[in-house]
Amino acid sequence: MKNIAPIIWIACLYLTFTACTDRVDVDLQEADALLIVDAWLDDRAQDQSLRLSWTQGYFEQSFTQGLNEATVKLTRDDGTVFNFDSAGDGQYVWTSNSGARLGEADDAFDLEIDYNGKTYTASSQFNRVPQIDSIRQEYVEGELGQDDGIYVELFSRDLEGDGDAYWIKSYKNGQFLNRPSEMNVAFDAGFSPGSNSDGLIFIPPIRSAINPFEDEDQAWSLGDICRVEIHSINLETYYFLREIFTQMTNGNSGIFSVPVSNVRGNISSSDPEEEVVGMFNMSMVSAYEQVIDLVE
Repeated sequence: MKNIAPIIWIACLYLTFTACTDRVDVDLQEADALLIVDAWLDDRAQDQSLRLSWTQGYFEQSFTQGLNEATVKLTRDDGTVFNFDSAGDGQYVWTSNSGARLGEADDAFDLEIDYNGKTYTASSQFNRVPQIDSIRQEYVEGELGQDDGIYVELFSRDLEGDGDAYWIKSYKNGQFLNRPSEMNVAFDAGFSPGSNSDGLIFIPPIRSAINPFEDEDQAWSLGDICRVEIHSINLETYYFLREIFTQMTNGNSGIFSVPVSNVRGNISSSDPEEEVVGMFNMSMVSAYEQVIDLVE
């Protein structure tokens, strides 16, 4: 009988590990498709576009299906109307003739989308944006998982007056760094309200977050082109992007991860029972571009 206990323990251990490798099929209930509005417009003298599409199943790998039969217009608070024409695949475009712009700082806008007897609306405005002073290049010895090489920092000062929010976008050789860890959102010169960072130079974690953290080669090379843009965003857009970041990095929390859900935007439907997802935001943009030329 002395060998019974070890045999039972080994059997239990085997069952435990084999159970962990069993395939589990999850039967997800299908939900009705919801309208998605991706309307991120800015003050630059160029064509402006937005996209309308439909939500799809969580495990679907294809691109969302575009909606092409809607009527889309943007109305500025002085009564000027900008019509967006369908360009296919859910894209709607306003053409900037002779370098025309949608507006300037403090202009407010109403977006209206008419489709299938329903009207979808949202409001936003052009908030001010600080200029970019410089981009600093520095050679860094590899530490904390970083590769040896050239890294960059953004230098810009938040405008005085509490409550400005920004989406800082960076590009490496024309490629937008848009992976989850590369999302760079600021409130004043810090991360969030209450940080007492009004009117300061952006804090180090924000100004250094313009590097390509998820590239195999994280450092920059001689001749690379680093471009940084600061987009002013509305407060509701700030919270929308923060929630998007939480959802995209949710898996990093392990057992503490929260269930994935649609992030609430600012789009309203004339049907009070209908849920719409997405966001309408008007941004003013400042930009700075620099060639990497630091000699190690």
